[in-house]
This record gives sequence, C-alpha cells and structure tokens, in this order.
Amino acid sequence: MRSEVNRFRSTHFMLLRAYISTSINDGPGCLMLRCPNPSCGAAVGQDMIDKLASHEDKEKYHRYLLRSYVEDSRKIKWCPAPGCDSAVEYVVGSGSYDVTCSCSYSFCWNCAEEAHRPVDCETVAKWVLKNSAESENMNWILANSKPCPKCKRPIEKNQGCMHMTCTPPCKFEFCWLCLGQWSEHGERTGGFYACNRYEAAKQEGVYDESERRREMAKNSLERYTHYYERWASNQSSRQKAPADLHQMQSVHLEKLSEVHSQPESQLKFIIEAWQQVSSGQVL
Repeated sequence: MRSEVNRFRSTHFMLLRAYISTSINDGPGCLMLRCPNPSCGAAVGQDMIDKLASHEDKEKYHRYLLRSYVEDSRKIKWCPAPGCDSAVEYVVGSGSYDVTCSCSYSFCWNCAEEAHRPVDCETVAKWVLKNSAESENMNWILANSKPCPKCKRPIEKNQGCMHMTCTPPCKFEFCWLCLGQWSEHGERTGGFYACNRYEAAKQEGVYDESERRREMAKNSLERYTHYYERWASNQSSRQKAPADLHQMQSVHLEKLSEVHSQPESQLKFIIEAWQQVSSGQVL
C-alpha cells in the first residue's frame, strides 16, 4: 500500500513539474499559474516554482517576474538603448526628467526619447514626427515641382526652357509657367524661355494662391533643412560619444595613468568631464 502511495505521489510530482514547465515556456502567463485541478484554485507561486522547475525554467520564470515588476512600476523603466537589458529607477524630486542608464545612455523619463532638456517633450514629438513622416517630402514636391495638367503627376524642372514633356505613357507637352498646352505656344507667346500668357494672368492675380503655397512650402523646406542639418550633425556626434568614452576608459585612461604615474582612480575626473561634454551636446 505504501509503495502505491509513493508511486502516486511520484506520478503527481512529475505531472505537476511538466505542467509548470509547459506554462513557463508558453510565456509570461505563467506568473498567473493556478493548480491544474479544476476544483482547486491555489496559485502556483515562486516558492513552488523554485522547488519543482528545472534550472532553465526557473531562470525564465524569474526574467518574466522581473519584467512584470518593472512594467508595473511607476518609478522604474527599461532603458530604451538598443541592446541594453538594464532598468532605470527615477528619483522623484530630482527636478529633471533626464536619466542616465549604467550603459551611459541618457533619455527622457517622460517620453523615452533621447535626453532633450531644455526642449519640452511635445516639441520633441513634433520634431521626431517631422523627420519620420512624409510631410517634408510633400513640401519638397510642392516647392520644386508642378503637376502635369493632364495626369497630375509631379514634374520637376531643374534647367532648360519652359517646354515640358510628361513621362510616358502620358507624354503631354505643356508650358511650365502657365501649364497650358504647348501646341498653343510659340514666338507670339514669348518663345521657349518666357510666357506672355503667364505674365498677363499673374498681373491679374490668377496664380496668387498657387504661388503663395509654393513660396510657403519653399520657405518651410529651407527652414527645416537649415535646422535638420545642424540637428543631424549634433546627433551624429552624440551617437559617437559612447564609443569614444568606452575607448577612453579602456585604452587611454590606462596610458595616462602610466605616463603621469597616477592611479586610475585619480583620473576619473577626465571621464566625468567627458560625460559632461557629451551630455551638453543635447542643448
């Protein structure tokens, strides 16, 4: 009788262990695991996992548990830097949303973008959207092209006369200035490099709205390009800074220590200064 009881317990143990292993490998839902017996609602907690699960399954379970803790916390967030598995705790009352991970990546706690003080998060969100959206492509098209009068495909004119021919299969020929059919143009309308019809209509204000839109798009594009070039240059320097810092810590600091006969602990101010300069590039 005792051997049968032991065999029953052994079988029950193996089934429960298999149940736990399957649940852990199915994903984070294992954190809400319950006893498989329909009449029992007992939770399968961490203590039972530690007793019954394999070493590999326990590691997975603890990762799920840690991830759940971080994601449920209002004071802890995962570092958004690519390849970083660290979490950062925010100290309330620090006076700034800028936080720095142990990997040296600095980001805004509020919006998770790169640290951007003193610019507010709303402005940063607009800038990121502007860089990733098609808005500037549309501005460029509006400022540097005109639609074919027949098929409406945008056409760019970068040199030459006013005689334009749309690409196949359209092949419509028109005047770049007034967008009229080219067969109605000639020497009497101003030749290949001018258009009397356009000038007359312009004087009457026919093209005022379209020209105003084109001019606004051109100014907007020029302004955006001006700031984007400077932002891109600064961004490139910021992205290169962590690699430079790592090289300083792993190579140059040791050499400086040897040259000046000073322990590396006395040269930490160089690293701190480097980090300060790097963080200042966000301004």
